[in-house]
Amino acid sequence: MPVSQQIVVVGAGEVGQHLARILSKGSHRVTVVDTDPEKIRLMNESLDVQALVGDGTRPEVLTHAGVVKASLLIAVTNNDHVNMLACLLGRQLGAKRRILRVQDTGILDGYHNFYRDTLGYDVVLSTSELAAREVIETVKERHALEVETYCEGKIQLRRLRQPEGELLGVPLKEMRLTGKVVLVGIQRSTDPSRPFIVPGGDDSIQAGDQILVMGEASDLDAFEREVGKHSALKREVIIMGAGRIGRAVASKLSNTHGVSVKVIEHDSSRARALEQMGDDFLVLTGNATDLELLREEHIGKTDVFVATTKDDEDNLVACQIARVMGVGRTVAIVNKASYGGIYDLMGVDLAISPRELCAKRIMRLVRASSPRAVSILAEGKAEVLELEVRLKEPTTIADLNLPPTAKIGARMRGDTVSVPGGGETLKTGDRVIVLSLSDALDEVEAILTGEQTK
Repeated sequence: MPVSQQIVVVGAGEVGQHLARILSKGSHRVTVVDTDPEKIRLMNESLDVQALVGDGTRPEVLTHAGVVKASLLIAVTNNDHVNMLACLLGRQLGAKRRILRVQDTGILDGYHNFYRDTLGYDVVLSTSELAAREVIETVKERHALEVETYCEGKIQLRRLRQPEGELLGVPLKEMRLTGKVVLVGIQRSTDPSRPFIVPGGDDSIQAGDQILVMGEASDLDAFEREVGKHSALKREVIIMGAGRIGRAVASKLSNTHGVSVKVIEHDSSRARALEQMGDDFLVLTGNATDLELLREEHIGKTDVFVATTKDDEDNLVACQIARVMGVGRTVAIVNKASYGGIYDLMGVDLAISPRELCAKRIMRLVRASSPRAVSILAEGKAEVLELEVRLKEPTTIADLNLPPTAKIGARMRGDTVSVPGGGETLKTGDRVIVLSLSDALDEVEAILTGEQTK
């Protein structure tokens, strides 16, 4: 990555401000664009950035902000359509890389490739989905230390603690992994010379290692059950709010074995709409601060209470009531940056800021060595790339002769996603997810796409 990048941020809301604050402390040249004169005035007074009043969907505004020579355009307003148009214009004007933030990825369903090719974004992030995933992993007690998703959510990469039992010491070429799962990385704290390994056939898992595995969620669940500690997950969860985050959490948790879910929603029409989703959870129409309702639902026996509304005060009060009534753990969504410390002060066990999660994820991408990186792992030791394959002729993965410090974890052909083995064939138009150490990024991109980007 260059020492200094020219970065244009469209949107001076919570995410944009957080990004500008962090980026301005480095050597990057940052320009922020927003239609709100007051936000721009405050940023110019408090941060070492250039902040401009203007509409990020107008070519002349983006040109004035420096998009023509920008290495990165980050579109993070609260309006999905504004962000999408800003990315489209940014590509046409010359921004080398574009990050798109959307609140609801449902708008992309069934048309991910179309939107990506048309709008020209490299990475799409949803604050709601990031927050929902954080809540879900918390309820599941973080069996996975880290979870990343690719291929429109069809493929996951999970970082796991050292597996137990028979996999220890077994060379990778002799392992028989459950389902279609690929061991793509080993994080080793006991060997400073090889802190992160992309394993070859002769490598094995050692005591104290953490492993990174890639595959479909169901196959990874089965793998975790087989190699992990055999402790049945039994959780009773109450979710306050049927908004975007609440719906996502309820839907995913209801499909998790051993988890019982109830959703409390005060808006009757929204509650009815949630019931019609058909997932296996109970929807209650009412207020999560209604003591009588909470007693009727035996909230004291609940393991986790999750407050997901857009009102921080309501979330705080509900978590306080739940804690007093005996709930095991309280989790709340933080909507305003200024409320983070208040949640801690009031004894909420975990406060999750969707905007901060989004900003942190973007910062990891800013620090990537490759502009095609979609994830940064192991404190920057490895990067995950999503590449569109361009080959002269169909070639098996084994015959590509990728460097030993890189491994293909997934292939997407049309709408079909697979976890390929070395004997499977790649052809032009396929999309692949590749994990690589930084020293091999140029070679990987040259082999799979015919070009280098650094």
